[in-house]
Amino acid sequence: MSTLANKIVARYPALGQREYVKYFAASLAAVGATQLVTFGQLWLVYEITASPMMLGWLGAAAAVPNLAITLFGGVISDRYDKRLILLITSGGNMLLTGVLTLLVVVQLVEVWHVLLIAALSSILNGFDWPTRVAIFPQLVDREQFLSAVALNSFIWQVMRMAIPALAGFMLYYTDSGVVFGVATLGYLVMCLTMYALQTRPIETASSEIGAVTQIIEGISFIFRHDIFKYLLALTFIGMFFCNSHAQLMPMFADLNLRDEIGLGLLMTASGIGSIVGTLVIGGNRHERNLTHMMLSSGILTAVTTVGFTVASLFAWFYVALALQFAAAFFASLFLISSMTTMQLSVPDQLRGRVMGIHTMCYSLLPLGGLFLGSLTEFVNVLTAVVSGSGIYFIALLLVFAGTASMRELRFATLRQIPFEESISRSQSAAASASMSHDTPVPPRPQ
Repeated sequence: MSTLANKIVARYPALGQREYVKYFAASLAAVGATQLVTFGQLWLVYEITASPMMLGWLGAAAAVPNLAITLFGGVISDRYDKRLILLITSGGNMLLTGVLTLLVVVQLVEVWHVLLIAALSSILNGFDWPTRVAIFPQLVDREQFLSAVALNSFIWQVMRMAIPALAGFMLYYTDSGVVFGVATLGYLVMCLTMYALQTRPIETASSEIGAVTQIIEGISFIFRHDIFKYLLALTFIGMFFCNSHAQLMPMFADLNLRDEIGLGLLMTASGIGSIVGTLVIGGNRHERNLTHMMLSSGILTAVTTVGFTVASLFAWFYVALALQFAAAFFASLFLISSMTTMQLSVPDQLRGRVMGIHTMCYSLLPLGGLFLGSLTEFVNVLTAVVSGSGIYFIALLLVFAGTASMRELRFATLRQIPFEESISRSQSAAASASMSHDTPVPPRPQ
């Protein structure tokens, strides 16, 4: 057993740090709680309304506040005590989930209660999520940082795989009040851990530069470089129009003539597909053409999503399971390929802001459920999914076939863009804007 533990620590050296191990265990509880709440809210709203549009509104409630807050959440995380931020956000989520548990138990819960609590939790997560990816330097040494980031991703993927199936059985044998009650305990574990956690002091970001100015700097960098501009656009489009069919999963379970357990299995198939996709792309050869990888995986995501919908309409449950696995698998290939491409190219000084904008794609998935749910109400689910997947398909072709700079991307040839280069361009643009129109401006040397 000791030998096995040593091998695990050698593979993931962050686990050799006692405080990180505490944080890792608490994160398992908190992320599991988040997955339980997401699953329970989806089932509860569909149980009350049987409306795909209301599932979409739930997605909007869970996404819009997060989108509005996340950019500022990253700045707050850089400026203040990260342990305290996570203590506050976990405590807030614990209280919100506890209120929802009580409403369900006393049978007073209404749809607007669920939507309001989802929106308030979304605000808290706008501060919580950027802080989670920024706290690692206070827990591990620099050479252990990569393993800490990988383990953080592992937590989300494993919880996404395991929790839906568990929650499905919990709902089948009990009710949503138990699901939310267990989630409340998960957030409590995170609160107690963050209260006692000993973190290393680090230098916080200066507050002399305004938060808005720092955000604008990151956004302007994205628009000046094709890799970031186009890959972020494709990620956002794919999440909103195609991958967002996951927000309607209770309806797909219903089409497959399945109950809560069937819903859990469909969502678990998605989680397993994501994990397998992550493992496959993790062993990708560096000389491989990334353009081909991202274009083919994006197209196959759209195709398998439409196939999943067709199988659900015919109640071919096991075919639908396989196609949902495939859709998540190909979506994971695209997401991780594009994210790694940007990670290898972004300057360290802009990494938090730029990659923080990338995390907003996860909020676009439930928000896209509002688009698909509304379209389903007016036409039908197949037309809605084909329309969304078609938009993604066209965007992929326009970017990779129509943009020369995006046709030959490879890991081995990607370079980190110098921060000085991005700053000089920003300063040059600002100087040009502030000078009078009759003052000659010398060209920037190449």
